[in-house]
Amino acid sequence: MKLIEKIHTSFTWQLTLWVAGFVLVISGVVIFLLARFSQDSIHQESIDTTQQALENTALRINNMLTQAEMTARMEHQTLRVTRGRIERLVEENGFENTIRQALPHAELFVSRRDSSQLSSYIAGDEQGYRRMFYEGREIFIFSQPIGERAFSLAVVCPAQDIYEYNPGVQWFLLLRGGIGVLILLFIIFLVVARHLRPVHLLADAAQSIANGNLDTPIPEAHHEHETGRLQNSLKKMQTSLATYMAEMQQKQETLSQQNTELQAAYSEAQAYETLREKVLSNMTDRMAAPVAKISHSTETVCREYNSLSKTEMTVLQADIMQATQTIIELLDQLMENPSQS
Repeated sequence: MKLIEKIHTSFTWQLTLWVAGFVLVISGVVIFLLARFSQDSIHQESIDTTQQALENTALRINNMLTQAEMTARMEHQTLRVTRGRIERLVEENGFENTIRQALPHAELFVSRRDSSQLSSYIAGDEQGYRRMFYEGREIFIFSQPIGERAFSLAVVCPAQDIYEYNPGVQWFLLLRGGIGVLILLFIIFLVVARHLRPVHLLADAAQSIANGNLDTPIPEAHHEHETGRLQNSLKKMQTSLATYMAEMQQKQETLSQQNTELQAAYSEAQAYETLREKVLSNMTDRMAAPVAKISHSTETVCREYNSLSKTEMTVLQADIMQATQTIIELLDQLMENPSQS
């Protein structure tokens, strides 16, 4: 569950998964094509190996027959090369077992190089191989003439022997491809994480500033790409916000000082009330409204200065100054013409 939540909240993981999915698809196609190509190469290698083994066997049999003919000629005898003699040489020297080391189900035959015979028609009288279907099974027939003689060697094997030749090569290719994909995904994750690390730092810094920590350090970016511009813009915004908050703090102190002065003036007016009861009774009604306005505006500033905008602060200050001026004018009238007040 933690991993799923991390994926939902991390752009690095999401981008990595998208890129990884794309790489996996492309890699799967490449590995599949590589496996098919390697399979065809393996089949061709098996065919070439069988042909080479059959050619070597035919060459050895031809050398044995030539040596036997020379020995018979020296003894003034005539050696007749027959199919049975060649088959005995094959059996005595284990040539069929040699072929079966590569093709477990192969069978070795001796045929005449005579197109009138069915065996010659199937195997052919020249070097090579044929692929055909016999009784519903796919088989391969390899043919190799024995020198210039009237006989050929033929190897018949099921297609399974050819297709399953050295199957470990395919698994090796698939394993190597899988390891390569894993290494590629790891490199992609490192690259994505490295390029997105500044974004994570900026997100943490922005959250800290939003919580009221205006002194959170934001390093200056030295890159011109999108992340660098975002980092520099956030740093400028932090500086402007700090300047604005300093101005608000200064205005708050000024308003507090004015409030203190007004409170002192109001206290004097209350003290003077005992001496000029009659006048103060009249003046109280006239001074109540501006004093209440001053008190209300001052309380608003003291209580909500963090959320007030610059325009609102200016309006409140103007209200306070106007009310103060009204009170001052009333007091001047009182001092100048106390009887008329």
